[in-house]
Amino acid sequence: MGLLNTYYRGFIDYRKNTENDKPSKRDRKVLATCNDAFEKFVVTKYQVEIDEEWVKEIEKGLEFVEKAIKEERQFIRTNGEIVPIEKAKKVSRDSVSHLARHSNMITHIPEDPNATLVPDSIFMVEKLNDYTVYENRFLYMLLCYLRDFIELRIQKITDIRMTYICDFELKRSNASKKRNMDFQTIYHEERKDNPYPIDNEDAKNVLQRVFDCQQIVTMLLNTNLMVEVSKAPMIKPPIVKTNVLKMNNNFKNALALYDYIVNYNKDGYTSKEIVTNFVPLNDQTLDELMELPTLTYFLTYKYGNELTEQLKKEYLEEEEIKRKKEAEALNEQIKRLKKKILESGMGMEEYMLMLEKRNRMLEEDSQELQKAKATIVELNKKIELLKLEIDGLNEQIVNLQGIIEDKLKEIAYLKQKYIDDMNALKEAHQEEIEALNQEHEEEIDELKASFDSELRQKEEAFENEMNELKEVHQEEMDALNMAHYNEVEEIKATYESTLLNRINEYEKTIKDLENQVIDYQNQQADLIKSNEEERNELRSNISSLQNEKNQLITDYEEKLKALEKKFEDEMSDATNDFNIKISENNNVVEKAVDERNLMAAELRAIRVKHELLTPSENYTSEERFTQLEEEFEAFNKFFKAQWKLTKKAIRKQLLWTKAEKKNKKKINEASSLNLTSALDTDGDINKDIVDDISSDEKNNE
Repeated sequence: MGLLNTYYRGFIDYRKNTENDKPSKRDRKVLATCNDAFEKFVVTKYQVEIDEEWVKEIEKGLEFVEKAIKEERQFIRTNGEIVPIEKAKKVSRDSVSHLARHSNMITHIPEDPNATLVPDSIFMVEKLNDYTVYENRFLYMLLCYLRDFIELRIQKITDIRMTYICDFELKRSNASKKRNMDFQTIYHEERKDNPYPIDNEDAKNVLQRVFDCQQIVTMLLNTNLMVEVSKAPMIKPPIVKTNVLKMNNNFKNALALYDYIVNYNKDGYTSKEIVTNFVPLNDQTLDELMELPTLTYFLTYKYGNELTEQLKKEYLEEEEIKRKKEAEALNEQIKRLKKKILESGMGMEEYMLMLEKRNRMLEEDSQELQKAKATIVELNKKIELLKLEIDGLNEQIVNLQGIIEDKLKEIAYLKQKYIDDMNALKEAHQEEIEALNQEHEEEIDELKASFDSELRQKEEAFENEMNELKEVHQEEMDALNMAHYNEVEEIKATYESTLLNRINEYEKTIKDLENQVIDYQNQQADLIKSNEEERNELRSNISSLQNEKNQLITDYEEKLKALEKKFEDEMSDATNDFNIKISENNNVVEKAVDERNLMAAELRAIRVKHELLTPSENYTSEERFTQLEEEFEAFNKFFKAQWKLTKKAIRKQLLWTKAEKKNKKKINEASSLNLTSALDTDGDINKDIVDDISSDEKNNE
């Protein structure tokens, strides 16, 4: 940024000297409009869209990781050693238990049986808190993975987003009688640190969220617990899912975040190449680019002819002449100021005091203007606050409309779900009935077929037996007939019993299906009832939301009207006060200017009368003569106003008494002579005075 500003200021200073210089302008125009011209100016940037899914998952998981770190899980590590009794500081339960198991450490028994038994040595236990439990090491590994995961994607996104590629090519040629010139430049730039990438607000916001996640990960890695855990060896996958990792909510979500980032194999962003072609170049750009050939021409010509010292010498001479002119102008201004002070008849200090007084008046006016501006700024701030409040109300209305739309969608979804469930139940019921009917018919057909087959076999066997025994055992025929009859009756009974059982089972199945249908119908009625209740509740919610929306709109409109009226009144009062003050200040300024001009005119008239001031070349400049004209106009205005008052006084004297009327001619002649001699320098005004007096005399007669 600093380098760009430096180059820009230098280029602006350079253009101040060349932009309107006629020879430079002519050269640039000739180069810009030459026939063999070629331009190429293509800029390539990249627009990045970041997938918010992985950012949301990391943001959600970091909350649980932070809570898990705050738990500071630990286990107590016990270290023990046997020390002489003199070095024992504190006897614990473990020490007594160890002494009970190792009685050999008691070697001296006191003579007095009531005395305390003191061992020679004792087991001392040291308990230390160890934070390097498996779960804490898992958190440290997860944070390291997250740090690398985020840094890798930030690096790639930043490199692509801040990539800037420029391809520029310019060719110009110019041929004249005394000069031939061919200019060609090719410029290619590719950089990864472009400070002016494509402005994408959504990507910028998501990228800022990624930076926030990175800062949180770094902060968590710098906590005391993680610093302590980092000293232990880092665990390696696969992760052992301990009870804490499976049951504790914080560690369970941390494990889910670990599984997500380990299995995430996408880039997490997409990029789009934006190519901008600036050809054809506009007039301003083309005019500035033509500075390249002219500047190249100057530099090569300067060094080619060894003109550095000569040009430097001429430059210093021109700067010295310019400095002398500025010094002379300053001295001339000081002289004019001194002369003005002398002509005003004031001393230096008095003139400075008058200027300071005038400056204070102007400063007071400026302060009043600043107060008015501050009032306007405050009113504008109030307007901005009102606009923000309006935006908030509009956003609330939009949110309410979104809630209403969501509820309507939910109602439509419930209706469609109810219709789909009922259709599915009907179709399933119909298919089940058809399947049972088909199965029943197939069983009946199988029974009929088996019965017919068995009956046919029995009949064939019976006929065979009858044919064989017909002749020999006529008596047995009746028995066989009876047996056959009994067997047939038994088969019929068996078939009828089986058929009856099947029919009963079928009827039972149908009854069960009917009961299911009734249950489905009851469920349907309950669903309809609950759906209707929910719809009524949603309608009431929609009605209340609509009423709230209407109330908000009404309150907002009333508040807005009141604020607008208040703002209009305040603006009107402020504007009127400001205009009145401006008008008063202008009147004061005009009066002061007129008085100054009148005083200056009177002073110069007195000096002319006493021959202290004569026409000279000091008043021939435009500024001084304009000042004289202003003073003359002010004095002329004063004279005309004073002459009106004088005429009234003259008429009053002329018309006072009859005795004075008889002598008016002498008085008028004396007045005319006096006025004519007094105003000898302005003949036109004297003529007007005489005409006015003569007209007054005629009217009086």
